Amino acid sequence: MQQIDVKSRVHWLELRLCLPADGVREAFPNTASCRERWVLMRWPGGVTCPLCEARDITHLESRQLYQCRTCRKQFSATAGTVAHQSRLDLRAWFIAAEDIIHAYSIGQETSRLTGHYLAQRYGISYTATHRFRKLLVSELRQPGGGLVGACVCIEPLSPIPVPGQSLEDRFDGLYHELWKRTSRAWRLI
Repeated sequence: MQQIDVKSRVHWLELRLCLPADGVREAFPNTASCRERWVLMRWPGGVTCPLCEARDITHLESRQLYQCRTCRKQFSATAGTVAHQSRLDLRAWFIAAEDIIHAYSIGQETSRLTGHYLAQRYGISYTATHRFRKLLVSELRQPGGGLVGACVCIEPLSPIPVPGQSLEDRFDGLYHELWKRTSRAWRLI
């Protein structure tokens, strides 16, 4: 196995082990819960205006927008992020992130995530699916999975990285943990 492959696989396994135990669909049952999580992870200290960085913000419930009381700028929770101007709701982004993390963590990204499969699954065109997948994979490849990864990965990472541990040993430990969780889930069925 090449060094870059191990490093990438470790990243995807860490993300997968931090996904909700019952899955994203259960943890985030509707778009409102996804939006709440998005806002919390994007602005942990409270909503901030993207233009003037003021914290004096009002929420326009009927339009699902925020408005800065200082500069009067209106913006959405997704403005300036990977999901900016997306016609898909945040729940679709969360579910797709889970699908991508699962496929990449076991090395089946090319066979499981075909454009036609994703287009049918999310009810969007093949062209839109290609762009959607490309944006989402790029975001999830960032350290910690980027904003989307931070939103869907709600469980603490276990096992915790050991200082000085080789990537191969880290991979083995993560893979063993994933195997334990998966086999435990199968026993419950």
